[in-house]
Amino acid sequence: MRIKFITILLLAGISSLSLGCVATQGDVSSVYARQTRLEAKMERLSQQVQSLQGTGVSGGNNAQLQQQVNQLEEQVKGLNRSYSSLDTKVNQGNLGLPGAPAVGSEGGSALPSLDEQTIDVETEDYVFNQGYTDLNEGNYGGSREQFKLFLSKYPDSSKASDATYWIAESYYRQGEFEEAILEYQKFIDSYPKDDRVPLSYLKQGFSLIEIGREEEAKLFFQTLIDKYPKSEEASTAKEKIRELAVNG
Repeated sequence: MRIKFITILLLAGISSLSLGCVATQGDVSSVYARQTRLEAKMERLSQQVQSLQGTGVSGGNNAQLQQQVNQLEEQVKGLNRSYSSLDTKVNQGNLGLPGAPAVGSEGGSALPSLDEQTIDVETEDYVFNQGYTDLNEGNYGGSREQFKLFLSKYPDSSKASDATYWIAESYYRQGEFEEAILEYQKFIDSYPKDDRVPLSYLKQGFSLIEIGREEEAKLFFQTLIDKYPKSEEASTAKEKIRELAVNG
């Protein structure tokens, strides 16, 4: 059984944020910025489970790894709910939607006026967060549309690198591996110092394996190892090269 790669994951620690307080974009960004390490960990565990399953090995190690993957999947579900809650509060505050205190009202309890309710909701944060929500819900085409709209309207945004990465990720999740390879390369070329570059190389390698281009996959894995030898992704790449050598 092929283990679903869990991406767009948030590192445990969001629970320390108080959802009962007024959420800020800083809260969301802080949580969002921690996703890379957990994503890499999930990727590595999933690959280890697949490797064991591919060799027909069963027993304690396989079961233990699978249990870790399952536990992290449950964590992610809770973290995504918490992220959505924070995101909703931020958007309500930014857009003047019902549920957010009206500026200048006594006790902050007055509802927005009609003009406030019909405000154009296609703000920078709204478009980005809609793309993120669509991605989490499996609406990959819709997610790409939102992120492409975001990049066309806000090319200089601090979140432009994130939007570029999630476009690549949407193709990867959807199983459109050739497109994913190209989009990950676009991300690597555009943001070579981003922390997710090693993970992008790794996923390019995985994508090439999926479409039967294993020799090319080895080159991408080796590039990752040469450029980021101490990264967790490099460790996974080494394991994958050994596995390909045995199977080849």
